[in-house]
Formats: sequence, C-alpha cells, structure tokens
Amino acid sequence: MVVEKLRDWKLEGYWPYVPIQRGAVEISHLHQGVTDPFDARVPGSVYADLLRAGLIPDLYRDLNSRQCEWVENRWWVYSTAFTVDGSLRGRRLFLVFRGVDYKAHIDFNGAHLAEHEGMYEPVVLDITDRVRFGAENRLRVVLESAPDEMGQVGYTSRTRTQKARFTYKWDFCTRLVGMGIWDDVTLISTGEARILNTRVKYMPGRLQYTVETDSPDGRAEATLSYGGEPAVSAHGAVKNGRARLTFPIREPRLWYPNGYGDQPLYDLSLRLFDANGVLSDEKRQRVGLRTLTYTRPEGATAETLPYTPVVNGEKIYIKGVNMTPLDMMYGCVDRDRYRKILKLAKEANANLIRVWGGGIIEKEEFYDLCDEYGLMVWQEFIQSSSGLENTPSEIPSFLKLLRATATAAVTEKRDHVSLTFWSGGNELFESTGEPARLSNRNIAMLRRICRRLDPERLMLPTSASGPIGWRDDRRPATDHHDIHGPWKYAGARGPGSQYELYNTSPIELHSEFGVDGMTNLSAMKRFLSPSNRKLTSVTENLVWRHHGEWWDTGERDRTIFGEFASLEDFIKVSQFMQAEGIRYALEANRRRKWRNVGSIVWQFNEPWPNVSCTSLVDYYGRPKLAYYAYRDAMKPWHISMRYEQLLYGPGEVFRASLVPLDDPGVGWDALSVCVTDERGNVLLDRAVEASEAFSLTVPEDVRSFSVVCRMRKGRRSDSARYLFFVTDEAHPFADQKAVLRYWRAYRR
Repeated sequence: MVVEKLRDWKLEGYWPYVPIQRGAVEISHLHQGVTDPFDARVPGSVYADLLRAGLIPDLYRDLNSRQCEWVENRWWVYSTAFTVDGSLRGRRLFLVFRGVDYKAHIDFNGAHLAEHEGMYEPVVLDITDRVRFGAENRLRVVLESAPDEMGQVGYTSRTRTQKARFTYKWDFCTRLVGMGIWDDVTLISTGEARILNTRVKYMPGRLQYTVETDSPDGRAEATLSYGGEPAVSAHGAVKNGRARLTFPIREPRLWYPNGYGDQPLYDLSLRLFDANGVLSDEKRQRVGLRTLTYTRPEGATAETLPYTPVVNGEKIYIKGVNMTPLDMMYGCVDRDRYRKILKLAKEANANLIRVWGGGIIEKEEFYDLCDEYGLMVWQEFIQSSSGLENTPSEIPSFLKLLRATATAAVTEKRDHVSLTFWSGGNELFESTGEPARLSNRNIAMLRRICRRLDPERLMLPTSASGPIGWRDDRRPATDHHDIHGPWKYAGARGPGSQYELYNTSPIELHSEFGVDGMTNLSAMKRFLSPSNRKLTSVTENLVWRHHGEWWDTGERDRTIFGEFASLEDFIKVSQFMQAEGIRYALEANRRRKWRNVGSIVWQFNEPWPNVSCTSLVDYYGRPKLAYYAYRDAMKPWHISMRYEQLLYGPGEVFRASLVPLDDPGVGWDALSVCVTDERGNVLLDRAVEASEAFSLTVPEDVRSFSVVCRMRKGRRSDSARYLFFVTDEAHPFADQKAVLRYWRAYRR
C-alpha cells in the first residue's frame, strides 16, 4: 500500500448552499465567498485556520468565543491540488477521509463523488478512473453549516446526529461547535486486492490473525516480530474474502495494565497477494498479547455485570480517569499533545481511561499511546445524557448513523490491546428512570454489533449501568452496581459529609464522580485579561461565568476558611479542598477493594480553559493539586487513613485508623502515626496495627494539626500527610496559612 497524506489546503467561507450552486439566475456569475481563500491545515479546525488568518480573535480569551459563533452558521470549502506519479498507473487509487465534521459534499476533478454525514465513519472513495497522471488533480470538500443539536441541556431521545455534543455547550466548556476536516485525508494505492480490516485474537500458545479483503481469492502472509527480530511467520489462502492465520507463540511477552507489569508490543506486518500471486496491499501494526476475561465484584448479586477485568488471569483494580476531548478544536490535537496528557495519566498511576460518550471517538494516535502506556480504554459510543430527558434516541435516521459509527469504531479499534470495555453511552436511562438496559432497542443494536465484530470484550449498556444510576440509601446496598456522582465536596463534618458519604459507600464500581477546584494562576494569566484576574465569582463576573459556570467554589471555601486576601490564596485553598475530597474518595473506595472494583474520577483534563472545573489538569496540561492527590492515592503500595471529619472543635476527639493499600501483596513490617500542631509540637507519635483505631483529644490552643502516616517493609516505605483544622467561636474559620504551608510541603 502506498499512502500519501494530502497537504497544501485552502479554505474559504460561504453563505449556506452557495458552494453547490451551479448557476445564478439573476447574475451571470456565481456568488463570492464571505472570506477570500486562506491557508488551512488538515487535520485541523475551521476555527484554528480562521485564527491563524487573523479573521477571528483568540477565541479562548475572555468572552471572545461569542464573536466566533457565526462560524458554525456558514458553509466552508476546503480545496487542494496534487499530482499522481505515472508509476501508479494500473493500480487502484482511493481517497480516504478519516474524519469529516460534519456533512460533506466531495468533488474530484470537477465531478461530484459523494455526500457524507457523520464524524466517525471513514469515507473511502475509488478515484482510479478519474485520476490525471502527471497532471494536477483538484479535490474540493464542501462542509455544510453545523447541524442543530443539543448541548448538555436537552432531550436525548431527540438526538439526530453522530457529532461531538460537548461543543454545543457543556458544564466544562462554552458553545463552540466543531467544524472542519478533523483527521487525515490520504491517497492510497493498492493492487487488485485490498485489505479491508483485521482482527487479532491471542490465546495461550497462539495468536490468531483474521484478514478481510475486497477480493474473494488470494494469499496472505504475515510476520510477527519483537524488537526488530522476526519471531514467527504465518500464511494462508484468502477464501471468500477472508484469510485466517495462526502464529504459534511459545514464550509470549505478555501485556499488562499500568502498575501490574510491562507493556511489550509486537510488530505485525501483513502482505496481501492477489489471485495471480502479485503483491497487492500491505499493513503494519503494533499488537499486545494478553488474555482478557471479566468477573463480578465480591459479594455482588447475579444481576451485577462483571465489571472487573481479568488480564492474564490476574484481577485488575480499576484506577481510572474520565477523559474529555483534549480541545474544543479536537482536529488540532496531534500525537505530541496526546502523549503529554496520557503520560501524565500513566505517571499518576492511572490504568484506565474512560472515553466519554458526549465527546469523540479519538484518533488512532490516542489508542496507540494507550497500548504503549498500559492504559486500558473504556470506549463509549457517541451518546449522552441531556439534562431534561435521557432516553436513547430511536429516530430511524439516528440509528442508521449510530450503526455506521459503531461498526466503524469496533472494526478499527478492536486490535488495540488497551481496549477493554465498550459502552452504549453516558448516563442513558429508560423512561422508567432506570439506567438503559441491554434490551433497549438502541442498546441492543450496539450489542449485536459488538458481539458480531468483537465478541470477547464486554459491552456495558451505559454508564452508570446498575439498577440505579446515583447513590440512593433508600435502596439496598446491593443495588449500587455502577454509580455516578457526586461531583461536589459533600461537606467537612457531620451527617452527609464527604467522610460519612465515602466511609459508608456500598458502590461496587464508581465510574464517574469528582470534586471541583480553581485552575492554576498560570493558566488564568493566559486566557483572562488583567481586569478579570481578581477575586470575584461567576455571579458577579460574566467572564468567569463563561469559563466555568457550574464550578464556582467561593461559597464552599469561604464558609470553611473565611475571606481571602488574594486571588492566589483563594486558588490554593480551592485546590486544596478539591484534592482533599478526591483523595478521600479514592482511598475510601480502595479500602473496600474487590467489593469495590474501581474508581474513575471525573475528570482528568478539560478542552477549554476554565476558571474552575472538576479537572485534575488544566487546559494547558499543567497539573492542579488534585492531580498529585490522585497520584498518591493510587500508588500500588500506599498507606491510607480512615477518619470522620476535616474540622474539629477544641477538646473534641479525633479518631482514625490506618489501612494499608497493598496491590502487589508484599505486606508490611510496621505502621506508625505522628500528629503535630501548626507550631511543630508533637501531639501523638506511636506504632499502630492495621485498622486499629487511635484517638487524640484536640488541645485548646491548636488551630490546625497534621497527621503523618508511615508504612515500612524492609527498605521500602510510604508516607501520607493529612491536614485538619480547629475552629471555635473565637476562631470560626479554618487556618488558611496551614493550607499554604501544606502546599509548599506537598509540592516538594
């Protein structure tokens, strides 16, 4: 296969329908564009090209995106010209569009080739008989205005598109509806036979490789190698368009999720010969070898789905993060940016990425890197809740688009060793209020596709997927299968606090929850004008509202800490509270390991720069304090502390216990705890046993105290530091200075 990416694109804007008008009645010439042609990048985004051309302002700064909402209401025309070498004469030639956003009219050398709707189904066009060899070939792609669709607030049952819905406005971003050619456009050359798709299946002792072609006859040969050294080869005849090759593997290098082992990847090269024995097409890919099954949480009922992945016979505790698209202009995300974010996730001890159904099916580079980093992928199909009603759409035209998207996604992604779960979508519910079931017409269609094309992987109907979607203490504990929420810190003390909530949690899989916190000051300096970089709120400041309307933590933080002297102090306190809430939830879930089989925090990143958000990493890829809290809480070998509240009164009794979190099963020799006040005075210093309760009466003159827990095994050690506050009538608010000291110590 000869592959060439098409480059040197131009872009221009038009009023609707003008680009497909063939003649004007009133005038003798066609209408002109609303812009002159300007340089464009593919893959990319119309917005990014307009920005580079100086036709729109920095759309992420202040309220500037409002000045860009006209873009979605125009038609946009991409055009390029390229030559095809005469040496390719006699071969089959195809144009392949991997991602068009959204409805396109495609012309080649003046002839109309196709119309296409949908972001995720590749467009493959045979241009063999239309190519001009050695001369200029012209390609023109007309994109219609963005279709009408709902953002976060709307009706799921009325969904009509297979388009990234988050760009229509979500709680973590503004409305900036995506437009453009968002993935590669390539010219592909093959012989008489073409590889359509492949499927890799590893079983102990052998690898089965299935090849589907568009030719009924021929021969396939493949080589599996590791580290540049050929390991084993296989070959087989193509019969009825399919060949099945088997590689014997005696000493496999097995792939494991991050934290459970290494991630060796083999190189697999395929050569396809036509019926006359002529080399016709080739494919190269990286594959990992591992077995994958699933099991239920301990103590679960028979109705519970088997949420626990079992890789190479070993149960994997899910340490997950929910990932939104990396940018509103998702077509501009390249391999380097994917690598930066996914490397951060790996270094934070995550082992699973949930690709959320309100976003996108990511580019191939994303899944390649997840393979490399040991990050299991939970891939949702493109469906999501809508605020007013969440019943999966059954509109026939929508189901047709969804079927095409799902078929393309499963066929393309199934060879990735990191892919672990499929899911029907985000927060889909029956009209009865229960999470969507596998028998739902929409979900059943997706399940049939998965069973036909990728039967070994588990497809969840939706997330959350239990008999209830949210925690409900009026329901039996065994009804809390896969649960979402909450997304706010639940309180510092008393009934319903963050600590009571998680100390009493019955949740078996916590697939989405979080806590909000301010962004980094360095980020605010990049997207806010100086006049907006001051203490304010989303109620008082429209710019702040535009960048994080749902996630103002001011009331929460002032209630605990009082007024703030500076924006920087407010940011540090807000991020401390986010980190505290996230850490406690994660550690509490881990203390119930195997009854709880994992946590997937909402959210790792953000596609739009927010003043405040539930993300662990800001838009520019810089970690917030909560990132480090997540990293420590998810360490494979870690000491955690169970406690009851964050705020205490003088003379009140502080009670806690230490619980080792020991994924590798190495055990420990000793546990200890040391409590000091804000002046460094030691209030308690002793050895303890695992889960042994210890207590301390809080002295009258203390404003804050910290607890350092330690675990030791030979030369191996781990420690964790927890901060608590003392308030009374004389000092009604927690000590802000203690938080600032904590920041300095924690970041070291």
